[in-house]
Amino acid sequence: MKNGLMVIAAFAALVAPPALAADMALKASPLPPPAPIWTGWYVGANGGGGWAHTDWNFPTAQFFDTAAGQGFGTTPSGGLAGGQFGYNYQIGPWVVGGEFTGDWSGLSETLVGPVTPVFPFDSYTTKLYDLETFTFRGGYAPGNWFWYGKAGVATGTINLSGVSGAPVPGVAFSNTQRQWGPTVGAGVEFMWMRHIVVGVEYDFTALSRESINTTATCSVLATCSVVPSTPVSVNGGTFTLSSVVGRLSYKFDWLPAPIAPRY
Repeated sequence: MKNGLMVIAAFAALVAPPALAADMALKASPLPPPAPIWTGWYVGANGGGGWAHTDWNFPTAQFFDTAAGQGFGTTPSGGLAGGQFGYNYQIGPWVVGGEFTGDWSGLSETLVGPVTPVFPFDSYTTKLYDLETFTFRGGYAPGNWFWYGKAGVATGTINLSGVSGAPVPGVAFSNTQRQWGPTVGAGVEFMWMRHIVVGVEYDFTALSRESINTTATCSVLATCSVVPSTPVSVNGGTFTLSSVVGRLSYKFDWLPAPIAPRY
């Protein structure tokens, strides 16, 4: 009996230290932080659509209206397409960065007779030709997903044109101005492959109001003897734009890929 106890004790002395050391090693080695896979420069393309709203009004009685303050509201809509360029920096599961976007815009709407029933055939077209933004982005990136918000400044080229109908047709004007304002948005991206990122984004932009002072000229020979040209003044409201776009980006590596060890 005594010999048996001595054998058990000796066996326990041999086995216990390695097991205890292994247990301590496991407890002393926490999981490493996630690799900063979102850090780096990227460039890509985007495309989608948008819808906007603005108001136009004539501050005085002129050729196109009959009383001061007459005007109309318009809701241009259409496609957007362009590209983006930016940089992300990842700290743990959090990502911050900056981005520039530049897009062609097909947002447009034409209204006939919106100012006064006295001139039911006058038509007006509002267009947004382009939209550019510079924003800061930040959000949460659990693995290959990146949920973010963004805010910054935007600029776009807005055009208002009009042409008179009967009873005095063919008097037309067109004015284009670049406007500025704030923009905010939110989106989600997924790192589909090591260098390929896909995503979708919603943005809201408010471009500052504008005042137009231009000259309408005649294009119908029969009208030109009556109204060869006439001054036009129009006040615009804030041009608000909502847009949804899909995104595809190529991300450049922040660090060179690790070299596999050779044995």
